[in-house]
Amino acid sequence: MTKINSILTEISEEVSTVLKTVNHKEIDTLSEYIMKADTIFIQGNGRSGLVGKMIAMRLMHSGYKTYVVGETVTPNFSENDLLIILSGSGTGTALKNALDKVKSIGGNSALVTATDDEEKRDAFDASLHINASTKSNDIPTIQPLGNQFDQAMHLILDVLVIYLNDQTRTTNENLKKRHFNLE
Repeated sequence: MTKINSILTEISEEVSTVLKTVNHKEIDTLSEYIMKADTIFIQGNGRSGLVGKMIAMRLMHSGYKTYVVGETVTPNFSENDLLIILSGSGTGTALKNALDKVKSIGGNSALVTATDDEEKRDAFDASLHINASTKSNDIPTIQPLGNQFDQAMHLILDVLVIYLNDQTRTTNENLKKRHFNLE
């Protein structure tokens, strides 16, 4: 086996292990908040923000009104909206400020995170804990920084979208109709 094959095998085993630890009730709760939201806002920094853009796109294809925080076309947040924050550490001034603003408006909030701090997660209406390595914890991995968290988060949130589509009977044909077509 070549070194690259060895790395591929180890990473796939690591991510598989992380996926097996996900609390299905947390995914179900997050899905309920998504389905009842008027508009969904997704916020994340760095690689987590890139995962957020991928999930926002797929939610839009699935028929949800979805925006990415920080983009120039993102509108104001309202009372019946949902903010989903993607943050490995579950900390930061921007995270706290956004959560405080959502609460003051009367909207809902969700956190997707690797932090094992239940108090931080409990500050949100919904939270999804991913037991994966980030730059802020000591979970063993061959991968640098938050790679494992970002990979697992992408897969888990893709599973969530597939679940939502199943619940709403949204087909791939429905998604294709909303896909960008000026190609």
